[in-house]
Amino acid sequence: MLAELALRLATPASRMTRRLGLVGESVALWSRGVRQRRAWAGHHARCRAVIAEVVTELPQRRTAVILGSGLLRDIPLRLLAANFERVLLVDAVHLPQIRLAMRFRRKVALLTQNLTGIMAWLAGQGDGRDDPLVGLAADPAIDLVVSANLLSQLAWPIEDWLADNPDEAAALPIDLPARCIAWHLADLRRFRGRVVLLSDVEMVERDRAGTVTDQLDLMRGVALPAPDESWDWPVAPFGEEAADRENIHRVGAWRNFR
Repeated sequence: MLAELALRLATPASRMTRRLGLVGESVALWSRGVRQRRAWAGHHARCRAVIAEVVTELPQRRTAVILGSGLLRDIPLRLLAANFERVLLVDAVHLPQIRLAMRFRRKVALLTQNLTGIMAWLAGQGDGRDDPLVGLAADPAIDLVVSANLLSQLAWPIEDWLADNPDEAAALPIDLPARCIAWHLADLRRFRGRVVLLSDVEMVERDRAGTVTDQLDLMRGVALPAPDESWDWPVAPFGEEAADRENIHRVGAWRNFR
């Protein structure tokens, strides 16, 4: 608990980033990932393997961009740094331990960017979505883009914010969380290089008898093509959130989303 509090305080972030709960969620994800290292190992390994296989297929390896880089557990960073001239890690929050580690990697740069593009809009400082990929999507030197388990994470902070701020929410589209997912998919199609999409798409809650007690479409109704491969990620094994419940996320991998 003290370690989490210290991380929250030490993490550089804007006021709106904190209001949306993104710092707290990043710290909580770090903490849960430590506790569930074994349970999550298979998911992380498969994500890294998909990216590694795509790298071998690329005719050029100039710049790699990771959208939703997070804690880098699902990213083969060493392989990317060894094969590309430049690696750009993009996320709304970069925890202090990531910032420190990347200071010693000459080829790796951090970019702090909320990829929904609507933070100013929510704060009442704009009347629509800003382009979160300005200067990136048109860069012809970007040969690989990975959206790394980010897509499903774009909607929930917006849902929570709309619920907690009903007066401001009244002036915003009711389907804004789903729009954030659709906008990100459209953003990925803007890149000229190879685009890899990794995302959990469905949550299933089960009891110890295997009975499904809850189910959630993490895409909020936004359609996706069939993935090239898929697997289950035990996000919350028994005992993590409840003694008699587990949460399993279905993950999809698209090796050439564009």
